[in-house]
Amino acid sequence: MADFALIAQPGFKLIDLSKIIVGDSKGPSEATVVAVPLPKKTFGVIFGQRTAGWTQGFNSYLLDSNYLPLEPSALWVADESDECRAMVTQIVPPGFAKDPSVFSVGPFNDDRYIAILATHKGPKDSQLVPSDPKFQYHAFTIGSETKPAVRFTMINAEDGGDSDYHDLVVGVAVVATTKK
Repeated sequence: MADFALIAQPGFKLIDLSKIIVGDSKGPSEATVVAVPLPKKTFGVIFGQRTAGWTQGFNSYLLDSNYLPLEPSALWVADESDECRAMVTQIVPPGFAKDPSVFSVGPFNDDRYIAILATHKGPKDSQLVPSDPKFQYHAFTIGSETKPAVRFTMINAEDGGDSDYHDLVVGVAVVATTKK
C-alpha cells in the first residue's frame, strides 16, 4: 500500500502559477492554494459543486514535490445553467479529461500534490476572481491506521456574499492502488 505517512496532511501554500496557461489566461504569480498530498502509487479524484447563486469555479493543478506546476491543469466552472455541477471547461494538455465532471490523475512513481485554487464571478465581477477557501481532511482506513484506503479533503470556499463558506465545494480523494 502507498505510504501515506511520508506526506503531510493538506495545507495552504502560496505558489507561482504564472507559467501555467489554461485557455486564454495564465495563472497568478502569487496564488494561495489548498495543496493536497498525492503520494506515489496513489491516484487522485477531483470534483466540485456550486451552492451559491452565482458562478463559481476552481483551477486544479498537479504539482511536483517542490510545489512546481506540472501537467495536467484544468479550469472548472459551475455557472447558473449547469445544474450546479462544476465542469472542466479548459484543460492542458487538451483532451486529458474523459469526463468533464470528474477528473482523475495518477498513479505516479514520485510524490505529487494536487493544488486547488477556488474562484467565483459575482454580480459585479467581469471574470473569475479568487475566493477564500477552507478545508477539512479525513482519513478512512481499513483494518488499522497503517492501511489507509482513502484520504479525502473537502474544500469549501466563500465568495463574499454571505460569509457561510458554502458557495463552492470541491472534493479531492486520494486512493491507494495496492494493499501492500
